[in-house]
Amino acid sequence: MAKGCYYMDKKTLREIGHGLWQLRVERHMYLKSVAYQTKIPQRVIEGMEIGKFIKYADFRRLIEFYGKEMKIVFE
Repeated sequence: MAKGCYYMDKKTLREIGHGLWQLRVERHMYLKSVAYQTKIPQRVIEGMEIGKFIKYADFRRLIEFYGKEMKIVFE
């Protein structure tokens, strides 16, 4: 397991990844341009978007880059 990676159940990872993907698509940005501007490797962003893993530091950097906050709600 890579240092800084946090693993959750697949459903949660997919939902978070889909949310990250939606934020990028809403802004009409390519993966390569987001990676360049945030200095996060493309493979890391892509891995988070498809729901393989979450690297918390990079996740926070992406959320800040998109100008969003994350709130957790239990339903």
